[in-house]
Amino acid sequence: MRFPASLLCLFLITVSTFAAEKETTSEKRSARKPLPAAGVLLTFDDRNMNQWVKQIPLFRKYNAQVTFFVDHFHTLTPQQIEALQQLKAAGHTIGCHGLKHRKAVDYVRAQGIERYLKDEIAPAVKQMTDAGFPPTCFAYPNSSRNEEIDQALLKTFRHLRGGTGLTAGQRMRNLKSIYVPVDQIASTGCLLGTGIDYAGTEKRPDYLTEIKDAMDHAKQRGEIVVFYAHNISDEGPGHHLQPRVLEAILAHAQQIGLATLTYDDLP
Repeated sequence: MRFPASLLCLFLITVSTFAAEKETTSEKRSARKPLPAAGVLLTFDDRNMNQWVKQIPLFRKYNAQVTFFVDHFHTLTPQQIEALQQLKAAGHTIGCHGLKHRKAVDYVRAQGIERYLKDEIAPAVKQMTDAGFPPTCFAYPNSSRNEEIDQALLKTFRHLRGGTGLTAGQRMRNLKSIYVPVDQIASTGCLLGTGIDYAGTEKRPDYLTEIKDAMDHAKQRGEIVVFYAHNISDEGPGHHLQPRVLEAILAHAQQIGLATLTYDDLP
């Protein structure tokens, strides 16, 4: 059976287009560097981009990239959007922190999982994508999560971030849930972190030592450890990590050969 020339051309164009798209997808997958032997994921939450962007030279000094999780994207000013563009251009990852920073467990309990996805997740993802920041990762506001919500969100995001804290007298190196073996990252949908705001200040005078010790622990065991903070400034506003402390963390990572990773580095 002979095909008209026009149909044959259409078929060849379709096959060529499919092959090109497949090749592009393959190239994107292979472009992601293999994970190092161990690493640290530093993450920062909310809408402190006008402060975050000031630290680009500091991150560059230590060849470090981090992840910024943004909420209330629809309220951002042009200046804040520009700050996010600068952060992205510097190699940092911009992740989703929800539309209105709703506590997932409470909202799902009251409204159901489908309503949560419709009200809190879908519009946030669309707004970020339309602005040029398609998110591959999500951080739970207030670390409010459960397995049901994890499974629903992992249909949209490659990885999630929850959180946990230290009990009285507990050392950070013994907080097992914040460490993931490198060879298990790909199969771990939700990574748990612990907060490091106020480290090295009167409020948490021992935390910087604890953070460095936790990083040593991850390096020794071939794991990735996860931390989260909020603003990066000397006095706030809000929860914050001082720039001098951030530099001490980055310098220690460099000193011990612990890679600083973003969520987009993860398979």
